[in-house]
Amino acid sequence: MNTLPVTKLLKKHRMTVLMALIALTLFVQPVAAQTGTSGLEGIMTNLYDTVLLVLKYAGLVGLALGAIVWFTARKNSDRAENGMWLMIGGASMTIFYFGVTVFVTLLEWIATP
Repeated sequence: MNTLPVTKLLKKHRMTVLMALIALTLFVQPVAAQTGTSGLEGIMTNLYDTVLLVLKYAGLVGLALGAIVWFTARKNSDRAENGMWLMIGGASMTIFYFGVTVFVTLLEWIATP
């Protein structure tokens, strides 16, 4: 797999990515601190919801984009390989989403008296 174009793109847009991460941190931090329950429990609930949301939607988008790239690659083997890996990554994120949900539900069931 040829990673040179990805490296060039990351070097070209590194300030944009850095600013986006800083902005995300600044905007999400006050929201994570606003909880209706006790401090740590509310923060963990918000973190859990955010992780599930990212796993679900990023996984489905990765799965769809990977399928599109893979199936439209024609004779370009690099593009087919990138699409295949993107599709595998999206599928694994979607499966991990269901696994985390089942695991946390099991732990909550064990913890309740």
